[in-house]
Amino acid sequence: MVSAWPRVPFTFRALRQTFGAMWLRCDACRRYAPLRLAGLHDVDHRTRTFSCSACGAAATLCVVEPTTERGMEDYRLDERARPARHPEAVRRLSGQATGRSHAGGELPGRSLKGRR
Repeated sequence: MVSAWPRVPFTFRALRQTFGAMWLRCDACRRYAPLRLAGLHDVDHRTRTFSCSACGAAATLCVVEPTTERGMEDYRLDERARPARHPEAVRRLSGQATGRSHAGGELPGRSLKGRR
């Protein structure tokens, strides 16, 4: 007989129960780190994003250790005791302007006037 799922769906606790150990992977600098769930057990995993503490790029949640997958043998384990947030990631995630945005979605120096 099958009983009801004992965990709240879409939480990190449910992910841990289903998949076991998980990792965060940065494809920009090719590093990975184990996911520590301190304080995140009952949080909806769909509402969280992660970033690399070394380069600030977006990090991906993985259920398989990256070095065990074919073609990813060059990823390095980056296990830090207390990783700090990268300043560029803080600016990107908080929505602060970095000075690289372009008004109206147009690239600088490009105009469609006279082409129509």
